[in-house]
Amino acid sequence: MIFKRTVVILWLLLPLIGFSQRLVVPHSPLLETFLQAEPMGSGLPNVHYNIQPVVLNEDLISKRKELLKTFVLPDSSALHRFSKGHFIDYKKKWFGVEIDPIFHSIGRYGTSSGFTPELIGGLRGNVFLGKNFVGHFSVRGGSFKPVAHLERFMNENNVNPGTGEFNRNGYLTSFFDPSGYISYSPTEKFNVQAGYDKLYMGNGYRSLFLSDNSDQYMFLKLDTKVWRLRYVNVFARFQDIRPGAYRNKLGTFHYLSLNIAKRFTIGLFESIIWQGADSTGVRGFEFNYINPIIFYRPVEFSLNSPDNVVLGFDFRYRIGKNNHLYGQLILDEFLSNEVFKNITARNDTTVQKGFWGNKQGFQVGIKGWNLFWIKDLYYQFEFNWVRPFTYTHVTIEQNYGHNNQPLAHPRGANFMESVNVLRYRKKNWLLEAKFIYANYGLDTNNVSYGGNIYRSYLQRDGEYEHEMIQGLDTKSFLWQVRAEYVLNATWDLRLVGGFSSRVETSSLHRHEELYFFFGISSDLTRPFDDF
Repeated sequence: MIFKRTVVILWLLLPLIGFSQRLVVPHSPLLETFLQAEPMGSGLPNVHYNIQPVVLNEDLISKRKELLKTFVLPDSSALHRFSKGHFIDYKKKWFGVEIDPIFHSIGRYGTSSGFTPELIGGLRGNVFLGKNFVGHFSVRGGSFKPVAHLERFMNENNVNPGTGEFNRNGYLTSFFDPSGYISYSPTEKFNVQAGYDKLYMGNGYRSLFLSDNSDQYMFLKLDTKVWRLRYVNVFARFQDIRPGAYRNKLGTFHYLSLNIAKRFTIGLFESIIWQGADSTGVRGFEFNYINPIIFYRPVEFSLNSPDNVVLGFDFRYRIGKNNHLYGQLILDEFLSNEVFKNITARNDTTVQKGFWGNKQGFQVGIKGWNLFWIKDLYYQFEFNWVRPFTYTHVTIEQNYGHNNQPLAHPRGANFMESVNVLRYRKKNWLLEAKFIYANYGLDTNNVSYGGNIYRSYLQRDGEYEHEMIQGLDTKSFLWQVRAEYVLNATWDLRLVGGFSSRVETSSLHRHEELYFFFGISSDLTRPFDDF
């Protein structure tokens, strides 16, 4: 209860105190790619880009500002004054405020969806109080018509991908999406952050630890930097909004990142999800999970706890100056004698293999800048693989999800995926080409094959013979090409255009769609349509 009241009080104070994002300079996903290039290539021991938002020092903030200046339109342009600075920018010695509009107007036309408009508006702002107290807020909302595969997802899950609940207004769907946090740094080594937003842990396009795939949630984050170490503790409140459920659940996360050298970073991750109420009623916060220096699994054993624990390991290794090899390993359950049966008893047909409780996954990828020595050509190739029933739990309320969406990968489990991205910047132009292939198993009838984390693993079929892509073998192919022309790099006003093609096929169905889009946007929220 103390944790809950603390976060609620901090959240209620947000409108009174103001907000800021001195820790993070917000930009579009495409623009952020190039803003990261120099600090990631420098090998600075205090930069941990595997933890978002990134805590920046004054030197990195200054370098980012210099890069942003290269996007300003020339003096001869009639839009020159419009293309510089924040919409509202007021700064004094101890106080500063920055406010920018959110305007997003996109028109799409698809072979399956027809005309699907998207109109979003709002404000985001930053406020600085002295050098130590900062924060950020964003209030956005609007109406849109989803394309075909997103509409199917929304009908099945009752949420808008990447955000949350929505309202049907005839032809259009409306939503409201506020977020924000406050941040206090009493020293350069320690930061406290609280609010209603998302966090991201990992080096990849996806994260198997904690990603921005789900809706926002209330959280309290403690962030400590010592030497080459960065240690993050997160206490969060999630929700189960399935019909008839609507229960709170709580989560806590530890992530220890160590820059062993300029080229090599490793990380240790652990999380635990538990119900806000059990058979005795309101359970509240588990104070045994506050201890910031121990792993939760030993605590769980001592408590005989039924809570859902996930452990992980990740790494990043810099090759040359601009290339980064990275990976993640996730362990939901690990029984070594069951895991290695396929090797130790490969030729023994009497031994049962494919134990359902082998719940693991991994990610491996490589990304970098200046591919083929072409300046500002970014690439990323990534492979994700997660076994059936990973992230699930005997009690659905304790799964690894929030507001009907997974907290990690949007596919949940029982999938393999290849992500391939190219991005290129030329002056004010930002270009992106993306190809994503996924192979996953869908549930059939009343049997859970382990892909949908919102089904209890008690609904499985037997103890053994559970293999990858079990169930309805389904494949999806996604191609996207996107172009942006930056009109104002400070508040991210961009002309946007491109096309997307998606094919999903199985033995029982085939869905195809191709759509083109064009518009103008200053919205920083990335599209959650790439699954």
